Amino acid sequence: MEMIKKVRLFHKFALIMVLLVVVPLLIQGIKMININREALEVSVLETHTQLAQAIAEDIDDYVSGLNLDLAFVLAFEKFPKMSWQEKMKVLLSVLSRYEDFILISVLNRKGDEVIKAHNPSFLQESSRLISRSKEPAFIEAKMTGVPQVGDIYYEADLPRINVVYPLEAEYEYVFVTATLSKLWRKIDGVRIGKTGFAFLIDSEGRTIFHPEFKRAINFEKATELPIVRQALSEFGTSIGVDISGEGFRNENGTGMVGAYAWAESLDWGVIMQQAKSEAYSSIARMKRNAALWIALSILGSVFIAFYLAKSLSRPILELIVGAEKLGEGDFSHEVKVNTRDEISTLANTFNFMVKKLKEFQEQLVLREKLAAVGQMASVVGHEIRNPLGVINNAIYYIRTKLEGSSGRQLDPKIQKHIGIIEKEIVASNKIINDLLGFSRTRPPMAQPLDLNKIIEDSLSAVSIPETVKVEIDLSLELPPTLINPDEIRQVFINLINNAWQAMPEGGTLKIRSYIEEEMAQVEVTDTGCGISSENMKKLFAPFFSTKTKGTGLGLAAVQRILERHKGKVKVRSRVGQGTTFIVSLPLAK
Repeated sequence: MEMIKKVRLFHKFALIMVLLVVVPLLIQGIKMININREALEVSVLETHTQLAQAIAEDIDDYVSGLNLDLAFVLAFEKFPKMSWQEKMKVLLSVLSRYEDFILISVLNRKGDEVIKAHNPSFLQESSRLISRSKEPAFIEAKMTGVPQVGDIYYEADLPRINVVYPLEAEYEYVFVTATLSKLWRKIDGVRIGKTGFAFLIDSEGRTIFHPEFKRAINFEKATELPIVRQALSEFGTSIGVDISGEGFRNENGTGMVGAYAWAESLDWGVIMQQAKSEAYSSIARMKRNAALWIALSILGSVFIAFYLAKSLSRPILELIVGAEKLGEGDFSHEVKVNTRDEISTLANTFNFMVKKLKEFQEQLVLREKLAAVGQMASVVGHEIRNPLGVINNAIYYIRTKLEGSSGRQLDPKIQKHIGIIEKEIVASNKIINDLLGFSRTRPPMAQPLDLNKIIEDSLSAVSIPETVKVEIDLSLELPPTLINPDEIRQVFINLINNAWQAMPEGGTLKIRSYIEEEMAQVEVTDTGCGISSENMKKLFAPFFSTKTKGTGLGLAAVQRILERHKGKVKVRSRVGQGTTFIVSLPLAK
């Protein structure tokens, strides 16, 4: 049966602890995986968005650079009035400084070139003057009077744009053809991993730049891509907005993620995309690593749970065995648990309880014996006291007869033996009083009395050697105390006798009374040898005495009498410095 209990208890502990560890760990692990997955997805999409925004800003910066490059030409107020030779020098100067300019010309109001210069790097360019009247950028600039940038086109596989700048005077225009090759190379260099790249679309969703060059040359439509459709639906937004974290599929069915941003200056859209499997590869690794760590943690937790369950069940089973032994009446069995925790404390408390129960059992047996002794003492005491009284009267009669009416001195030997008899009668009466005081069980016949008077009477009844100095400090404010005078007098006589007997070489006996905690307090202090800590534990035990002729009932009777008066006695002592007994008694109400 014991083994079955152990297994069941162990399994219960193990199951509970595994559930307590594994379930929260799984929940927290899954929660942390989802949080990290979302954070990584946001981080990936933020990276795509930032790159798209950066490319859009590069495009806007490029257009701003074109404007700055030609600003000095427009700043010349005399430029329209210059001679053709002077204008040619200015145009050639511009071309020599800006390598992105392919050609620059001046147009009249009809759009015809009146002067023209081209970059020597582009030898295929013709110096022949032609009409630009049908150029969309010229038509728009003529109508609005503001600079216009034409659509991108490819010539000799090079991306180009035309820019027309109106001049205020003479109705002339500056016409510039610029190459985007440098910008294209820069955009083409923006890559993410092995599958991430950027491409450009115009406001109609046509591809104007793509790492696959043919798509840009052919201006392929890219509207089949969800991210392009979303970008077109939010045409004109300057801030990059990422596509849904769920991603999209390209024309080949590959899962992709990406983001987009618009370049305000040219209405070009920057699309950043990357294969979803690569973009979220860190998420997959994180999931695998997290799953591995969770599995290892669960495995470790299970081992720890089983170990803890075993550690917890073993001491509890020890306690169960101890309780069963106690139930069988075996007080000798000690529960041994060395876990140094609350269970160890419980085991120590259990052992302490068993020890106390054993002491209580011993005390109960002792009380039963003492009760029997008390009953016997009550009978024997009365039976012995009567003969002692007769003996005492007889000794008094003998002394009187021997001394005679003349009062002559007795023979010293006779005087000595009569004194011995009288002393033994007093000692016998003390033993009888202690026995009767210890055996009383009924409440005392108490009445309000002056406690100081009882103390003085007790002191007068004791023969104190001259080597002992007596100091008395009795409070005059002490109210009446509810006591039985004979019993309380017996208490103080016992304490005073013990005090002077503890000072065989002489010393000081102090008696002090006062009020504290609504109780009358009396201190009896000696400057004797003191009481050892070992004897202090047994001081009030019946029949315990440190005197060779002591009965061991004096202090036991003192304690019993005070308990019956609802009072108490305490003791303070230091070896070599003396002892103080403190008696507390309730005041009369």
